[in-house]
Amino acid sequence: MPTQFCLRSGLLALACALAGCYTSQPPTSILPGRYSATTALPFAGSRLTHLAVGVQDHLVIRFKPSAKVCTEPYGSPSFPLRSAWRKSGLIQPPGIVPITENGLGIDEAEVSNLEWKFFQEQLSRSSPAVAASMQPLASALPTTDYYTNPFYNRFPVVGISYEQVVAFCKWRSKVVMQAYNSSPTAPDTLSANYIRFTYRLPTEAEWESAGLVERGQPFGTKCTDLPVEVNPKAATYLQLRSGTSKSAAQVEEDIKTYNRSKPTRSWINYRQTEPYFLQMRTPGYVWQGPPNDLATYQLLGNAAELVQEPGLTKGGSYHDPLEACTLKARGHYTGPAPTIGFRCVCQVSFPNRR
Repeated sequence: MPTQFCLRSGLLALACALAGCYTSQPPTSILPGRYSATTALPFAGSRLTHLAVGVQDHLVIRFKPSAKVCTEPYGSPSFPLRSAWRKSGLIQPPGIVPITENGLGIDEAEVSNLEWKFFQEQLSRSSPAVAASMQPLASALPTTDYYTNPFYNRFPVVGISYEQVVAFCKWRSKVVMQAYNSSPTAPDTLSANYIRFTYRLPTEAEWESAGLVERGQPFGTKCTDLPVEVNPKAATYLQLRSGTSKSAAQVEEDIKTYNRSKPTRSWINYRQTEPYFLQMRTPGYVWQGPPNDLATYQLLGNAAELVQEPGLTKGGSYHDPLEACTLKARGHYTGPAPTIGFRCVCQVSFPNRR
């Protein structure tokens, strides 16, 4: 794969957004891959190369399928819309999974600190003042080092404003369009095969659709609790994430005791009753937990998410009770906050076709 850009082949594939073109697993705070998960731009030459060490985020908590606990099938998403997109000639943009047959998709995960840092870094090359204006508000972060500490790289960016998010979406649309159309095999702007990618905030209805609201269930599934196993080797990781004063050795022993009890836990990161080492003073890893049937992660809980409708958030957060994390629940946005992040939708279209 050329280091210039993952899309040079003319395949603006979700494989890049899912890290498929650079690693067999989702990007983590330790192994982010060579490309941005939201734009597929290369990290080569970026200053964002010195990342956290230790246990990888996706190896910390493992949810396990169980017919005894789960009241409906639990397994990997089937991705039925991907084949529909392929038949229509639609290309999956970086970071996006389809939610309709007509080219509308949504980010599989919340936009992370690392992706926002990369956004700022790219802006700084031509507009340092604009890049500086995109800094998250320090007083609206869950911890003082939440944005600067590489440990939180793959946690959702928070403390940002609605206006900053709109600017990110416009920038993302521009760079993905430029990258795709700079490919030697890309169609010209007048071709019927010319494809447009427009990233933006979802509407409330689009966001709910991504959560499978049409099923008529509060969480899009009956299966909200699953057997869980916590990695004892992640003791230091959970020590930092929870802010506990207990030693890593003690945390490790307490994790082993917890696992022996064969616990179940909600995959939704809300303010639930659980051991101290799983309690959260920040949102968590954006790819944690099982994805839903459309392959979205952390749509409910973790960070409440901005939508197009002014003053609204959806999904609830790590700081909220479970009833605030249903698909129909609404939160309120009054400015940057430590509990509010976002994900984008992207409309893929052929503007020259009638």
